[in-house]
Amino acid sequence: MPTVTLLIVAAPLVVTAPLVAAAASACAAAVAGPASRFARDYVAGFMAGAEQAGDDPPPVVRRRALLGAGPQTALAASACATTALWALVHHRWVDGLVAVPVVALLVVAGSVDAVCHRLPNRLLGAAAAWLGAALIGRAVAALVAGATASRAGAPPARAALCALGLGGAALILALLPSGLGMGDVKLCALTGLWLGPLGRDVALGGALAGVVLAGLSALVLMAARVVGRRQMIAMGPYLIVGAWLAWLLAVGAGA
Repeated sequence: MPTVTLLIVAAPLVVTAPLVAAAASACAAAVAGPASRFARDYVAGFMAGAEQAGDDPPPVVRRRALLGAGPQTALAASACATTALWALVHHRWVDGLVAVPVVALLVVAGSVDAVCHRLPNRLLGAAAAWLGAALIGRAVAALVAGATASRAGAPPARAALCALGLGGAALILALLPSGLGMGDVKLCALTGLWLGPLGRDVALGGALAGVVLAGLSALVLMAARVVGRRQMIAMGPYLIVGAWLAWLLAVGAGA
């Protein structure tokens, strides 16, 4: 009996583990090639546009080396591998397949934001398109498996509501002197779309975690005199890390 039980438990992993691992490897390879190249071209184009427009003061670009193929590959590979392994360990391989491309795209988007305080629409749009397709695909699969329409449609509806809620709240803050930009608004909507199927509390917790991380980081940087009190920090990387941590906790808890 123990041998039979072990085979029953291990059989799905034999099929799903290579699939999730292949997805993670493909996403890391995409980041190493076209995605990181796009990020460098985006920053170069942004700087060229600012120079032609005669922006005063000119935008500041920091840590440009972060967009190199080496750092991007290392960061994306570690994040994608952790995401894939976490999903497999907790028997949530479908969630892992959905999350890995999102994580890869957000790694690049967050890196661009850290360098020039911009979140490329193309990267956020690609992640949103993937999540939308995944939500529709999972709803159709649930219907085929015999689920009711209300049950199959609940995750997409919850995702849409969370995206609207977080995006709307971020938009209100962006219209106030809060430091949030329109890229952050789109990112909050995207994280709501990603985390919404796992629960409203997960989506809200991810956003709040990002804000807390940004606040703590700002305090540390000001105490170390790395940044001044009036200097803006890029919110994108912290919102991304907060959303990723919320996803890990939710998957680990079986949400």
